[in-house]
Amino acid sequence: IKIINHELGMRICFSCNPLLIGSILLILISDLLIKSYPALIPSATALISNSQLASSSAGPFGSLFLQTSAYHSTSLTRLSTQKSSNEESMPGTISPSGCDVSSPFRLAYITDVEGNLNYFVKFVESCPILKAKFHYRTTVDSETGFQNTLNGNLSVDDIQALELDFCQPTDASSQSRTDNYHFVFGGDSVDKGTGDIRLNRCLVAFKEKYPDRVFLLVGNRDLNKLRYSAELSSAELARDLNTIPGPHWDPSAPTLAEYLQRVVEESEEQQQQKDLQSLYTRVNKLKYMLKHTLGCPKTFEFRRQELSILQARPKEAITDDEVVDNFIYEVQEGSLHDYFHHAQVAVIIGNTLFCHGAVDKDTMQFVPSPQSKFENPPSKPAPWKMISNVHEWVDALNEFYQVGLKAHSERPNWNDDFTSRGGESLMALQNRPAMWGRSIISNCYGDGGCITTKYAAELREDPKRLEEEAKNNPLCFEKVCSDPLDPRVASWLSEHGIQRVVVGHKPTGDCPSVLSSTYTGVEIVSADTSFSDTLADDNRGMATGVVQLVGSSSTNNQLHLSGILQNGTRYSCAFTRLQSKEQLGHETTTNNDATIEPNELGDRLVADLFLGRQLKDGDWWVKVKTAEDDLYCLTRGNGRKVEYKFIPTSSLVESMLTGADRVLR
Repeated sequence: IKIINHELGMRICFSCNPLLIGSILLILISDLLIKSYPALIPSATALISNSQLASSSAGPFGSLFLQTSAYHSTSLTRLSTQKSSNEESMPGTISPSGCDVSSPFRLAYITDVEGNLNYFVKFVESCPILKAKFHYRTTVDSETGFQNTLNGNLSVDDIQALELDFCQPTDASSQSRTDNYHFVFGGDSVDKGTGDIRLNRCLVAFKEKYPDRVFLLVGNRDLNKLRYSAELSSAELARDLNTIPGPHWDPSAPTLAEYLQRVVEESEEQQQQKDLQSLYTRVNKLKYMLKHTLGCPKTFEFRRQELSILQARPKEAITDDEVVDNFIYEVQEGSLHDYFHHAQVAVIIGNTLFCHGAVDKDTMQFVPSPQSKFENPPSKPAPWKMISNVHEWVDALNEFYQVGLKAHSERPNWNDDFTSRGGESLMALQNRPAMWGRSIISNCYGDGGCITTKYAAELREDPKRLEEEAKNNPLCFEKVCSDPLDPRVASWLSEHGIQRVVVGHKPTGDCPSVLSSTYTGVEIVSADTSFSDTLADDNRGMATGVVQLVGSSSTNNQLHLSGILQNGTRYSCAFTRLQSKEQLGHETTTNNDATIEPNELGDRLVADLFLGRQLKDGDWWVKVKTAEDDLYCLTRGNGRKVEYKFIPTSSLVESMLTGADRVLR
């Protein structure tokens, strides 16, 4: 069956199936309704091509019949198509409906996607300033001659490539405002999904298109892949197994020899294998690294699946050696290599500092030595530099990063005695013991889904831990959380015009955790939501979130959080506007629990003064406000344990919250 409606731009090809025929009838009825009563659906401009079926709620990966209520119908996804005369297939384009361009400065932020392309697409769908064009795998039906997707309904496995761009306003007078749109990716692009390669290609292309407005940061899951070059080399495979230690930062992890012994014991095919050294192959070494030193045991098969998608070959036809070859290639020449060369350690945009980990009393002003070793140092290493100016400090960190990249490019493999390799300083940068607890990549805020907890404070000051630090044991820094309330750090940042720090790295529940600026004058945003729903296959479930900065300029703006919690509840809320001292005369109207701060363009985001603050009675933090039920979502926890509860906004009053002394300053 082929239905073409030129007026709506719809071209849908289906195999003959009763359920699909029924859906077609629904579409035709909808078409008639739109024609007869256009006011009912003013923005219904769904454009679907080449079997690109999309749920109006579930996005480009659902069918017309699946998940119609999973996202609470937040907006109508618009799928459009563009095709030139020489294109084999039509790419699909998504952008959020109702793109708001009232503010001249907008910045979108996402972090810790970790190869989950499905999550990234949901983020783009929900982000008011971004859009994406997809290029799908297609095949030609030999009988009908029509193009079809390789597996019927579209999924992430049908996307060959995606292109990111800023959303363009329909109002021509607003066109210039898009020049002040920015995007920051906070690091950790790979490891836990089938989209590592495609995501990095997309991010790099976006950066190349807008070099001054798109910024890519490196995370620990990015930098630790530099290890592949040396640790999967032929020289490495010639080493005696018994001379290869386990990961220096995790004494509980098995050595490679112990791992291979377990492989023998658990494999019927290798029960008779007596010589473990013969099992020391690139494949077994990589699987050991992924499972016991990189924290991503499923990544080997994820990569096989992605290669199958990109090469249009059956997954079973992709050999283990091809998978290993690709892991090495992506670091040395491919998508991750390109990501490295477009990324940086930290960036400052106006009043906001972005990095992957944390700015705390140990990382502030510290720049490590380019000679840093990826090991447990016997004592506290001396810094390369200590820099008091925040902007110069960020510049020096990025300089350090470039020096390390150059060293890895020049000498990616081991020296003769396996004691050093190029780029080792960057492997050390993402490792807290190697940095003696001063890793801007892996130090972190966040505990139990909160920005901080009393348990995190207790561990920082634990006498036994401090005793180990005094004994020069670098392992004492593992699992320690940074203090977002530290007045010394806040004072240093504020002195140099930094009023907000935005990070990822440490999962903080199903939405970002925030420390309100009412405490120290500096707002702290921790936005890794990669463990939103641990019962879901991807640990995210339906949760998704968009972090935006919105305002009249990069130094006068508000944090805005929106998205969907793990239980399907939508949230949308704005935090206090942060602005430079020169802008403090800006008009502000206080109304009970909210501040309405109009800017010169009429942008009127409601700033909720309760968000990002802790209740005096108990350990609960106010995280976000729901969009429809007028409820506050509160959270408390310890370590990986996270609890949530919802309370009516009428039940929360100022006297119940800490941090009240700075609220109206």
